[in-house]
Amino acid sequence: MNIRRPTTCFFFLCIIIVFSNTHLRPCKAAKSVCNGAHYTNGSKVERNINTVVNHLVQHTSSSGGFNTTVEGQDQDQIFGLLQCRGDTTGKECEACSMEANRTIRQQCGNSLGGRVWLEKCYLRFEHNNFLGDLDTTSYLVQSNLLNSTDPEAFGSAVKALMSDLSVEVTASSNLYSSNWSGDDSSSTKIYGLVQCWRDISVEGCASCLDNAIRNLVEVTNGAHNLGGVVYSGSCTARYDTYPFFTLSSNGQNTSPSKKSSNKIPIIGGSLGGFLILVLLGGMFAARRKLKSAISGKSTTPNRGNERMQSDNVINEDFQVVFNLETLVEATRNFHEENKLGEGGFGPVYKGTMPDGREVAVKKLSTKSSQGNKEFLNEVKLVAKIQHRNLVNLLGCCVERSERLLVYEYLANKSLDKILFHAQRSKELDWQKRLNIITGVSRGLLYLHEDSQLRIIHRDIKASNILLDEEMNPKIADFGLAKLFPKSQTHISTRVAGTYGYLAPEYAMHGKLSSKADVYSFGVVLLEVVSGRKNNNTKLATEDQNLLSLAWRCYSRGNSLDVIDKEIIDKCPKEQCIRCIHVGLLCTQADASLRPPMSIVYSMLSNTSFTNLPNPTKPAFVNVTHGVTGGDLSHGSRVINSISISSSSAPSVNDASVTELRAR
Repeated sequence: MNIRRPTTCFFFLCIIIVFSNTHLRPCKAAKSVCNGAHYTNGSKVERNINTVVNHLVQHTSSSGGFNTTVEGQDQDQIFGLLQCRGDTTGKECEACSMEANRTIRQQCGNSLGGRVWLEKCYLRFEHNNFLGDLDTTSYLVQSNLLNSTDPEAFGSAVKALMSDLSVEVTASSNLYSSNWSGDDSSSTKIYGLVQCWRDISVEGCASCLDNAIRNLVEVTNGAHNLGGVVYSGSCTARYDTYPFFTLSSNGQNTSPSKKSSNKIPIIGGSLGGFLILVLLGGMFAARRKLKSAISGKSTTPNRGNERMQSDNVINEDFQVVFNLETLVEATRNFHEENKLGEGGFGPVYKGTMPDGREVAVKKLSTKSSQGNKEFLNEVKLVAKIQHRNLVNLLGCCVERSERLLVYEYLANKSLDKILFHAQRSKELDWQKRLNIITGVSRGLLYLHEDSQLRIIHRDIKASNILLDEEMNPKIADFGLAKLFPKSQTHISTRVAGTYGYLAPEYAMHGKLSSKADVYSFGVVLLEVVSGRKNNNTKLATEDQNLLSLAWRCYSRGNSLDVIDKEIIDKCPKEQCIRCIHVGLLCTQADASLRPPMSIVYSMLSNTSFTNLPNPTKPAFVNVTHGVTGGDLSHGSRVINSISISSSSAPSVNDASVTELRAR
């Protein structure tokens, strides 16, 4: 499913226009709709619904106010979406999410699906995949019973306001909110807000809002009523004569409030129209600049093509844009003490936002030529996917020469920092290791088969798996990720990844498919079970490569020798051996023999999956000796070799490489 987001950064817009002196009551409402089918208590469906809703409630406030997730397989599968209003703070989003959870549980009971609209958030879960589907049905239209003292002028102004808001939210490149107000106590302002759910397309948003506003105007007596709201399947629209929304979100306000100390004369709809024209004039000027940038005719002489490309991607795909000053203060000016690590992209720093939330800020190295490509790739792809086993990308910053990505902060950092640490590895008992293995497999399954986009990560490794406080895994670093056409089995592309985790057919011939990620996952799985890196030159020659060790032990019937000595006395031996078996299936030399992630996940999580196929000999990329392993006849020989100069050898911190060519 190819979903393109509206070009507004926040998919949310609110404008205020000045009008005549009126009074009104708040227009608040909550609406729930439940699926007619029901599930049985204690069933897998019930557990999946609980998992989906709980995940959404726990993580949406820290994910920029929007989250989708899926749990289960086939007839037990449940899809979920939660979105907070664009002006809500993290705490407001969290509070509304919890209230939505309580409301939908009380009202929908054992329903297989349901949705609830609250004033500041929207929650939905279904048995069928609704993500990306447009629903223009108006489920609730409510109006204030009071009428304006000048109905015709008031109604005309409301219609103009809502129409302009609809155009802005689907066409604006960077507008979040605008506020025009006056200090005259005899004047009254009209406040308007429109918002679409972020899983639908630009065209879908426009269609939903057009239908919603038309229904709203009909119910509000031609918009003569002093307030009205419509809750639709894919959007919402509301106007009122009091400030029912907040102008600033996450410390941002891209259109600052403008106040005048002079009295504003009441001239009917003409004043509101004048202010709208002023606003639209600024908007069109901004759009002209954007078009110039896209066409390569920059209005700023020193602006490079990469910067223009960054801006365009941010405008089209991103939800939250932080300002540089906020991130500088959060990281104490990127102080060395706040540094969490560094990779090919650049350093990552821990930061504390003004609201107390901890974040991880990835800073593009100004010396990295590949970093800008990785930055753009990560923005385009990660902004469109949400899953509990994928790290949440909260926002970004493109300001002056800086390129920054803001992620949720995960207390235990990356898996390699614990798994390969002599002391900290003891924190990982078998159950935690199994949870890490199945969690990563679930994340890859989502990327390969269940997300709206089909994505190949290309750099699955221990250092790209982050762990939260409870050691739950999240796949990170999508700088090398590749959008993969669902109609194709493989594509040919330049080689990118990390030595030791590269699938042989990809390392040798640039033949990329989802099986490349399966191979990398198999390597990580064996690392987690064994507690050792895939290549360790400190060991005896025959034991240096983990895959060859695992294969030799498996072939001789002594797979227990592969298991980490820290856990071997306290782990279920059959379960550990099963994981080693799955790891070898994932790393087979012949890509066609490797199981897809859906089967891998089933083999790991479903003990009734008993008849595992016998693996063939694995293959591995050796920097000096080439790719070795089994051919189709299961023999052991050198399939091919790759020439790597000494300058291209892997670094000690397992940094990603983007080309297997001598430099």
